[in-house]
Amino acid sequence: MKKIKEVLKVKILKRILFLGLLLNVFVLVGCNLSNSSSKLPDSKPKDFNFVFNYGINAKNRLNTIQGNYTKDMIGESPITINLKLSDKDMESIYSEMKKINILSYPENFEPQGNVLQKPFKTYTIKAIYDGKEKNIFWKDENMSKDKNAVQLRDLFKKIQETIESKEDYKKLPIPQSGYE
Repeated sequence: MKKIKEVLKVKILKRILFLGLLLNVFVLVGCNLSNSSSKLPDSKPKDFNFVFNYGINAKNRLNTIQGNYTKDMIGESPITINLKLSDKDMESIYSEMKKINILSYPENFEPQGNVLQKPFKTYTIKAIYDGKEKNIFWKDENMSKDKNAVQLRDLFKKIQETIESKEDYKKLPIPQSGYE
């Protein structure tokens, strides 16, 4: 009787283990399928917009939905102005997002790196396309040389340079203090 109970326990444990492995396989396959289809459409959707925060504590903000930009004035109140990107700018930024496959980035991006920097920039981006959203948060404190980090940093630099090329941005005052 004791031996029969042990045999039954072993069979039950084997079934549980098998079902657990089977469940893991389904989860992994499902994740791979969803990741493989996670690409931006070939052409820029009509509803493509983004909200981009950057700088120390991500206090600078471009909101292409509302058509405005907020500049961090550090020791003073931030300044918000109307700022619209051109269709060409939006197309170029969309193309760059597609090129680096921005949808493949995790929501909380934490690449590995060895060189810490202070102060460091923090980034957030919310990209809107085809009625969907992609959000990324990144504290760029470790100077990662990881390929994905370099590509994302380049995208964010491109967006920042696009903002800074606008006449309305150039008219903004320069902050009178800085971060340490």
